[in-house]
Amino acid sequence: MSDVFKTHTKKAINDAVSLLNAPRRTARFDVQSAWEALLAARSPKDVLTNRRLLSARAEINEEVERQTHTAPKFSKDGKVAVFRINSAAQVHQVIATRWAGHLKSAKLEFVLVANSGYVPGKVNFSCRVARCARNRDPPVNIISSLKAVADLDTTDLVERMGESFARGHKEASGGIIPAQEFEELMALMQVGEKPDAPPEGEKKTPKKTAEKSVQRNKLDGYFGKKS
Repeated sequence: MSDVFKTHTKKAINDAVSLLNAPRRTARFDVQSAWEALLAARSPKDVLTNRRLLSARAEINEEVERQTHTAPKFSKDGKVAVFRINSAAQVHQVIATRWAGHLKSAKLEFVLVANSGYVPGKVNFSCRVARCARNRDPPVNIISSLKAVADLDTTDLVERMGESFARGHKEASGGIIPAQEFEELMALMQVGEKPDAPPEGEKKTPKKTAEKSVQRNKLDGYFGKKS
């Protein structure tokens, strides 16, 4: 690749790769257009100006924007943020990466985006380590975490999910599993359930101070709060 980078900029190469990946992410899984564009190209510039590739990228960007505003639900322990989408396009990885870079929480470890519309009867899901959790000690391991949840099952869930469960690597994993089995996994993860209240002895009590009480809940501050 060193010879290639001497002739073309790294940005041009990366942008060309991104464009070539766009058609396969569309609902049509249009790998043929990407292949034809690659064969016809003599330089990255030819790829970057290919109308079909540009159209596919615009289509994917629009779908990502449409799907990415779905509100998350959290596992009971707060370690996993789950987003559910229904899209015929392969956008779950993109959305997982985007949200992993934005969500922040002291407990959050990774983001899981589940797409129930990509393959009929199955759920394609992608997980990414949250940026706020990248320096945790011990490091977050998505595969180990997913398998630990699945192992809570007392039946044959692991076997029914098959080999396409918890694939990839520790920071970017996912899978393709039947819809019913995915719901069982979410139940084991206790997604959407409220965390347990801390024991009475652990509740923090506000410290009393001798400072003069100051009114902080002013009307301008109240109307400026976000709901």
